[in-house]
Amino acid sequence: QFSGYMQPQFQVADTQGAKSYNGGDFPPFSKSRFMLRRARIKLDYLLTTKDRYPQALFTFQVDATERGVNVRDMFLRLYETKGHNFSLTAGLFARPFGYELNLSSAYRESPERGRMSQILMPTERAVGVMIGSEPLRPQSKNKFIKLDAGLFNGQGLSGITDFDNHKDVISRLTIKPVSLKKFLV
Repeated sequence: QFSGYMQPQFQVADTQGAKSYNGGDFPPFSKSRFMLRRARIKLDYLLTTKDRYPQALFTFQVDATERGVNVRDMFLRLYETKGHNFSLTAGLFARPFGYELNLSSAYRESPERGRMSQILMPTERAVGVMIGSEPLRPQSKNKFIKLDAGLFNGQGLSGITDFDNHKDVISRLTIKPVSLKKFLV
């Protein structure tokens, strides 16, 4: 499956060479500019089992703007196919931290992430390995609980390689909405 989108923008500052958090500072003799905020192309290949559960997922996504071409995602996720409860992900992918880091701009209330997310994890992604527990069968007792835990290099996309022997341990527990009708008599 191929998908993608482009988000052009026009910025105006009150003075030439203005400092800007989003998009970098303006050039010394400019106070307006056209930019491509995002321009992404994504390739997903999903291999399914005979009973239509996921078996493997390969994702490759690039962001191509006037500032350069950057790889956003490149990972392989292998699913446990006996009980359909676990997955193993390795490569460059979003870290399992917080709510909005893993939420696509198509589903967020605003296209930009909050300032806290931009400061703590400016590139949102990192190289690592992660195990996930999310029962996929409808009859599973714990289908409303999802747990992801992984080891990551730590610097995200700000560095080209890991600079020490320490790894970041990042995890996220999600409890999905449950109908209260099941608990009411």
